[in-house]
Amino acid sequence: MAGRAVVVGGGGIGVASAYYLTRSGWNVTLVDKGGIGRGCSYGNAGLIVPSHSEPIPGPGVIGQALRFMMKRDSPFYVRPRLDASLLRFFWQFRRYCNAAKARHAFGALLSLSAGSLELYEELRRDGDADFFFERRGVIEVALTEAGLDHFRHAREALDAEGFTTKLLSRNEALAIEPALSPNVRGGLFTEGEAHGSSFAYVTSLAATLEKLGAHILADHAVSRLVHDSAQHMKGVELEGGETLESDLVVLAAGAWSRTLAKPLGVDIPLQPAKGYSCTIDTYEGAPSYPILVKERRVIVTPLDSRLRFAGTLELTGFDETIHGPRYEAVKRAGCEILNTRPPMENEEPWSGLRPVTPDGLPIVDWAKPYRGLLVATGHAMLGFTQSPMTGKLVAELASGAQPSISLEPFRLDRF
Repeated sequence: MAGRAVVVGGGGIGVASAYYLTRSGWNVTLVDKGGIGRGCSYGNAGLIVPSHSEPIPGPGVIGQALRFMMKRDSPFYVRPRLDASLLRFFWQFRRYCNAAKARHAFGALLSLSAGSLELYEELRRDGDADFFFERRGVIEVALTEAGLDHFRHAREALDAEGFTTKLLSRNEALAIEPALSPNVRGGLFTEGEAHGSSFAYVTSLAATLEKLGAHILADHAVSRLVHDSAQHMKGVELEGGETLESDLVVLAAGAWSRTLAKPLGVDIPLQPAKGYSCTIDTYEGAPSYPILVKERRVIVTPLDSRLRFAGTLELTGFDETIHGPRYEAVKRAGCEILNTRPPMENEEPWSGLRPVTPDGLPIVDWAKPYRGLLVATGHAMLGFTQSPMTGKLVAELASGAQPSISLEPFRLDRF
């Protein structure tokens, strides 16, 4: 055995980290304050899309965000508040809103995303993750000429990265996806992209973990990370006082990672970014492809017997309350591009907090000066897309193996 490891966080990143650590010979305990997969993995958009590996900061983002702020049902919102960490976040964020930084970040994110897509195929082929998954491609649609112009530029960039894309007229878009409304002006189709049930992926991989001998503790909140006087990690303490002893602690608790690391003096620059989704029963004539609506920042994803509308990014702290106007805006935007109004049967509203860093890149690194503390968080809206490769990198770091991709862009001390 390589040793004992505790992974904190039962979402896509945590479960994948636990899986690859177990496969590498570690004796793993996975612990989460709630149910396994019940955080962002439960209600996210369900996309596995390397082509959409853009970071959140980029040219023009600040101006666009300010315009969105003027609308109460916009896809972006920041709750005004006196919060030193939020002010620091935005001060750092502005440094990354330029073309050079965005290109660098895209390349780094793409390496994570593309590697994960191939690992998803491997996990399914080996039977370790059995979940709804389709690799049919993704359609982006535009409702304006400006949106179509954006697709023309985006296509050039994607083709240069090796993606196979096709610009679509209105008729071509409707021919590929008959569920689309004639209101759509056209679109961009990217081959080879995937979508699936993130929740089923996480729960399936967790079931495999238990078969492999790992221990899973759901509904057990971690109160603190434990170390000795020499700053060697010794495990985690649960609420109630029980200590889980280990040689390695992997902090993969999403937006809550910063809170757990702070008492150790480890600064993880994260903000919780709230997203919404609405999931309904599928219906005759529902879309069969995932659809991204450029101007509305909304995604429509078929998930086997269900259909999901997902969107919004709210920086409102650790508030998971669903804001009615924005939730309704997500539904309205999704319905706007469909040729028939969905019956909205068995509607399930959801919100969750995604961990966002100032530069839009995740953190996969040792947390110095502590020995045995690994951080894997900050994946923003790409946690499902990047889950398997992140887990594999965690196991490679923990075992001293050569990382599958360069980890330089994901260092904790880059800020």
